[in-house]
Amino acid sequence: MVTSDTARCFSDSWRVSRKVSSTPATKPAASNKNVFRVRSMVFPGYKNFSAGKQHHHGTVLVNIEGCAIMKDDSRITKKPTMMRPLFDIDPLREELGKGALILTPNNRLASKIRQAWGLSQHSGALHWSAPEVYALEQWIHEQWLRCCDAGFIEAAAGSGLGTAMELFLWEQVVAEDRERPATVLPANFARLASNSYANIQNYLVPDNRLQQEAPLLWRWISHFREKLSQHDLITSADKVGILQRAYNCGILPAIPTITLCGFDTLSPLHRKLLEGISNHLVFAEAKPVLPQPQQVALYDEQAELTAAADWAVAHYLAAPEARIGILVPELPKLRNKIVRLLRTRLQPDYSEPGQVRTSASFNLSAGIPLAETPLIASALLLLTINRAELSLADFCHMLNTPFWGDLSPEPRAKAELLLRKQGRVSLRSSEFRHLVSEVEKITDSDMSQRLSQMEVLRRSLPATAGFSAWLALFQQQLTTLGWPGERTLDSEEYQQRQHWLDMLEQYQSLDQLNCKVSLNEALQQLQQLSYGTVFQAETPDSSIQVLGFLEGAGLHFDHLWVMGLDNRRWPQPTSLNPLLPVGLQREFGMPRTDPGRERELAERQLENLMKAAPKVILSYSQFDGDQQLQPTNLITGAAKIEPDELPLKTGQVVNFVALEPVSCEFAPPLNTAKEAVRGGTRILKNQASCPFNAFAIHRLGAEQPREPSIGLNAGDRGSLIHECLRQLWHYLENQQQLLALPEPELTSLIESTVNTALKPWQRRRADLFGKAFTRIEQQRLGGLLKQWLTVEKQRPPFSVASLEKHENTQFCGLPLHLVIDRIDQLADGQTVIIDYKTGKAVTGQWLGDRPDDLQLPLYLLCSETPASAICFALISPSEPVFTGYSETEGLLPGVAPPTGKKNEPESWQGLMDHWQQAAATLVNEFKAGYAAISFHGDYAKRYQTELEPLNRVAERQQLFADGDEA
Repeated sequence: MVTSDTARCFSDSWRVSRKVSSTPATKPAASNKNVFRVRSMVFPGYKNFSAGKQHHHGTVLVNIEGCAIMKDDSRITKKPTMMRPLFDIDPLREELGKGALILTPNNRLASKIRQAWGLSQHSGALHWSAPEVYALEQWIHEQWLRCCDAGFIEAAAGSGLGTAMELFLWEQVVAEDRERPATVLPANFARLASNSYANIQNYLVPDNRLQQEAPLLWRWISHFREKLSQHDLITSADKVGILQRAYNCGILPAIPTITLCGFDTLSPLHRKLLEGISNHLVFAEAKPVLPQPQQVALYDEQAELTAAADWAVAHYLAAPEARIGILVPELPKLRNKIVRLLRTRLQPDYSEPGQVRTSASFNLSAGIPLAETPLIASALLLLTINRAELSLADFCHMLNTPFWGDLSPEPRAKAELLLRKQGRVSLRSSEFRHLVSEVEKITDSDMSQRLSQMEVLRRSLPATAGFSAWLALFQQQLTTLGWPGERTLDSEEYQQRQHWLDMLEQYQSLDQLNCKVSLNEALQQLQQLSYGTVFQAETPDSSIQVLGFLEGAGLHFDHLWVMGLDNRRWPQPTSLNPLLPVGLQREFGMPRTDPGRERELAERQLENLMKAAPKVILSYSQFDGDQQLQPTNLITGAAKIEPDELPLKTGQVVNFVALEPVSCEFAPPLNTAKEAVRGGTRILKNQASCPFNAFAIHRLGAEQPREPSIGLNAGDRGSLIHECLRQLWHYLENQQQLLALPEPELTSLIESTVNTALKPWQRRRADLFGKAFTRIEQQRLGGLLKQWLTVEKQRPPFSVASLEKHENTQFCGLPLHLVIDRIDQLADGQTVIIDYKTGKAVTGQWLGDRPDDLQLPLYLLCSETPASAICFALISPSEPVFTGYSETEGLLPGVAPPTGKKNEPESWQGLMDHWQQAAATLVNEFKAGYAAISFHGDYAKRYQTELEPLNRVAERQQLFADGDEA
């Protein structure tokens, strides 16, 4: 009878919240630990439900008499549900009535059979016999536990081997093999070796064949078995052997009839067990139906997914109680695309700000690695602070996750900005703590204190320890950091937390291996276990079911879509194990090894799918990128239809209101008395290229921090050259001193100058400036300086009047801060303004109605002393030269007055007037708030793409495709 003693039969339905770790789990809002949390099991006989208690938001608590009791915001409501079960119980009704054992390939099908059996007892019955329905692996484990309880010595002699322990042991085995090839890395081969051994056991491959034909794998297996014996552990396949002997000895009674439901294949190991303990092994058959399949071709995979989503939603809107299935190959890979497509159709506003996260209106059988869920990903990321060095991206992600510390955005944003200003690809964890502490001097935050306490805890443990000790440390550190955050977890996050605590139990079980590991090894094992643990949120039962091919076996739908039936994926291509000989794999019938067997399996699976619904849509993609695909020849008998013949989602008619166009060309005018503007001459450069971008950068502050680079970037190299030249001319003062220096002394001066300029960088970037890199940089800088001073020697006599001159000035009422690299005074008293450039620079950017860059001309226009020439000093190893304009000939080599060619004015005065007018126009535009989204030249389009979410240029191009607006 269905009582508390037999509740294990409903293990997929009843789950009692429990404490799994010494660290208390954070409960979701308005939860009650005394209330049973139910997934989706229809449980008509249960009458003692208290509707006044509060439960997880958006979770079905229990289905009673055809109504789903759900929590909606602060109240519990009843939502009518008339969906039939996903399994047709009629073929199994007689066997279940007799108490026969039903085995399925997966837990999902077992759950659906139990659910269907419960519904079939609905007519007035308050209790009934619990059905014996299990997934095969679950049943084997239950029987093994019974053997242990019965005192069977073989069963009690070893404990079950968990996934984490198994992979850890295999990695040890591979690492300890001194004869393994150099290309075999333990971390990469552990899972492959584990899968190989499972296949060997499941397909009953004799040891002597392995010794002869797979010596490398046999060596590993022998060592692995020694470790299992050493630690009293057994694999899942070992449990099967124990069960066979237990049944043979009469420890467990024979089973008259075993019915297998949903199996396409059965391994020899399992078949041998089942045939040995039962005289009557039956494969359940679905009701015979006359299939009406239709095939449809879509352009590519995205079109196929979109069509399937539209088709499913159309059927759902037409009949919400219908059972609709979509079977997808490689479902885990396509999971995010499918979720997005279905959510945008069923819940169009789900992604809008302020929307409360609710359960999806569809069921998806594919989970995601627990390590990729936001809550657990944040925990693993925070624990990586224990490592000496992390990437800048990791530290920035850490600052942006809401699951630790206080949620004040200001200190986090300032800390990230300070990190990015370092311009480095990676930083040491100690540097991260220091930078956060610097931010806390000007903000109110406790992040630095938390990080320091975490480091103190880390130093309290020795270099190596057991997994339990490391686990205790990790939990203490997460608590110290305030994980999982200040706000209350929602239902899905709470489930992630519970899965995390369950997974930590597996992690702690690694202590059975009695080994000590370093912190990095312990953290790596935790990460591997998190990635190997699948998380799937518990959601209410829904009309639309998105399943993989294996999960869809044995289920029955009203409408079914099977996608991905192209000749490349159906039948599945062979996938041979590199550790086993091909002939051996094929001889023992291992999966994915024989094309003929794969075709037979595909035919059988497709035949079963045809029986799963009255009408079945079979689809395939015509293209995968540039590769053309064909339908599998297994669906040639299905009637062909065109995509436009599929039912489409019926949209609601919307009455659009005519919108009034509003000009966005002008922002509020600039009031320099109330609004400080920074940027110097870059303001004019950006205004000339795109007025809106200039407004966004210099008035809204929308400027992207510099991208980190490996080594020195172009700006860093330019800064070093600037500093070296500043020091050199500070010492030399004029050309006469330069010419008077003997070559050895000049070389010594250059070397000394370079070493002095590099010292601050060596302190600041000790990670980069090792001996080899410092030597390379010394050679680079020394060569450039010596080459450039040769150019300086060829000039007419001059002295250096100013170096790195800072000026705060105004131009047409716009405050500007200017930094002039160098001002030289010639023998006749004329002055020359020089700007160093290590990259490309041309004088053409000073010309035209909207000059690209007026930096140097602005220095001239704002200078207190009139200058007779302005020029770039191009310090390049290929061609070091001066380039610019002068009032008269002969002031500098390569610099001459304008000639009127190529848009140049005809005189120096005309050139100065042009610069005055162009600069005044741009400044007046900026001050007036002119912020049109118009591009002049390609600078903004090429180098300011980060502003496209603000200027929305791509959307404008679509809106004004007819050319009405540029």
